This record gives sequence, C-alpha cells and structure tokens, in this order.
Amino acid sequence: MINIVSVTVRIATKPTALHDILRLQPGSIIELPKRADEDLEVMINAAVIAKGRAVKVGENFGVQVTDVQGIGPTS
Repeated sequence: MINIVSVTVRIATKPTALHDILRLQPGSIIELPKRADEDLEVMINAAVIAKGRAVKVGENFGVQVTDVQGIGPTS
C-alpha cells in the first residue's frame, strides 16, 4: 500500500495586524523576516521534517533538500 501525505514548504511566518491583512490587494508585498538565501522548512502535519533551498524546476518551484530531521524507519 502506498501512503500519500501532503507536504508543505514554509518560507517564513510573520505576525501581522488584521487591519493590514484586510488592506491587501493585488500588487501588495508582504515583507518576510527571512533572508532570500536561508533554508525553507519542509513540513508534514505541521512538523518540520527537512530543510532546503528554493530551486526552479522547469517552470515550477522545487526544494533542494539540505537537511533531513528525524524521518525514516525507527529501530
């Protein structure tokens, strides 16, 4: 049996006032507290399982894994 899970890649989180969210419109920019060259977090069920760098794969985004954190079979 093949198990399927959803993978989320988190760039950053930023506390933001609700009134600022309500003013968003096309073209708005949300500045994030993370440098462009920092690793992104690869997550499953809100748990970080790896870190990696954003890469371009054809016309899509991808993540090149740089570190794996505690996944795989346990002994």
